[in-house]
Amino acid sequence: MNFIRIAKGFLFTLTLGLITLANSSFAQEEVQVLTLDDCIRIALENNLDIKRAQNNTISAKANMIQAIANALPDLNAGLSQDIYNGYTFDQTAQRGVTATTYQTSPNLRSSLNLFNGFANVHNYRRRSDELAAAEESVEASRVLAKASVLSAYLNVILDRENVRISDERVTLLQSQLEREEKRVSVGVSNPETVYSFRSQLANEKLVRVQAQNTLERDKLLLIQMLQLDATKNYEIETSELDEEQILDEVDPYDDVLAASLSYSPSLKRSLSTQSASIFQFKQIRASRYPRISAVGSYGSSYSSNGAYNPEADRQDPDASFRQQMRWNEYKYLGLNLSIPIFTRWQTASNIQSARVNMYNSELDVKQSEQTVTNTIQQVYMDLKAAYSTYNAAQENIEALTQAYNFSETRYQAGSTDFYTYLESLNNKNRAEIQLANAKYSIVFRKKILDIYRGIANE
Repeated sequence: MNFIRIAKGFLFTLTLGLITLANSSFAQEEVQVLTLDDCIRIALENNLDIKRAQNNTISAKANMIQAIANALPDLNAGLSQDIYNGYTFDQTAQRGVTATTYQTSPNLRSSLNLFNGFANVHNYRRRSDELAAAEESVEASRVLAKASVLSAYLNVILDRENVRISDERVTLLQSQLEREEKRVSVGVSNPETVYSFRSQLANEKLVRVQAQNTLERDKLLLIQMLQLDATKNYEIETSELDEEQILDEVDPYDDVLAASLSYSPSLKRSLSTQSASIFQFKQIRASRYPRISAVGSYGSSYSSNGAYNPEADRQDPDASFRQQMRWNEYKYLGLNLSIPIFTRWQTASNIQSARVNMYNSELDVKQSEQTVTNTIQQVYMDLKAAYSTYNAAQENIEALTQAYNFSETRYQAGSTDFYTYLESLNNKNRAEIQLANAKYSIVFRKKILDIYRGIANE
């Protein structure tokens, strides 16, 4: 019995150890650290809009190649097999027969467009512009993805700064509370102060929880933007701030806007689309012109009733397939002229639709230009506001820190009240938050402007 108990105990201990080891391994899942460069790279690799734009480029390239090929002659091989039962005039045998007749006619046929109102030329120019628009669409998607990642990354960094400052406040208030509790316990302090500290500490813990929730939410949004598995553990690395980047003067707004408009892939895409719509209109309008084409064919024929032998100048009912192919060989070359007279107003309707599409493409260009202008205005205004906040916070932080240190010394000496001390602490922390937010905002807004100007490093 003792042996059985020992064995059961051993198995229980072993099982518990394995479970603990498994849980420990699961808890210690490797954390993947993501830098800003990593986030941008992953976003460019996984972004669905970029992949869709790249697929559209492949289709546009195929359309342009087809437009080039439209200027080449076509070539078709044909074979007809006919069976006649009863009386028929056999063209191959060159006589009327009453029988079951089998005829075979192989041929090659080619046609070449000589004139169609330059529709092929306009179509090539249209497809070339559509390809350029598709390529610019890829770059526009990349610009949007990088700018979106930068904005989301900035939110995470700012949230983390808010959490850090809140943690420092909680730690400070906790230490002050413990100090006051000790003073109350020896009868040298007012219990009301302890209650005030406890209330403020509880409120600050709530603020920290809210800040942490905001951080986790924005972090999740960034992970989702990167198309990564949100169930895994990721750590967003804080970018190191370069003071020189903060102090560097931003370029004048007119220069930034001009550079952005000059580079903007979305604006270039709209311009290429507008140009394509113009050539599409010309291509459709060319359908009103006459069409001239050259046609050539080469073939022969075979009949089960035989064929005329031109070499012997007589009918040969027993001629073989090879002989008939040689005797009945023909070559043909001709010109076709087609003049559209009445197309049930289909041509006019198509021309009108193409004209409206051309007008809309002009409006799209204006809309794209306005969108780029509005975006640059907003980012530039945010950057200037960040500079103003940074300068004000720089001036205030030293004075507010000195005021807080002085207030803390007086509070500990009992010469000032709790609320005056708390107000000085709040002012100091508020300035710290503003300064940190302004620093990161300046650096990241500059990066976003660089992206829109096409000078950002990936």
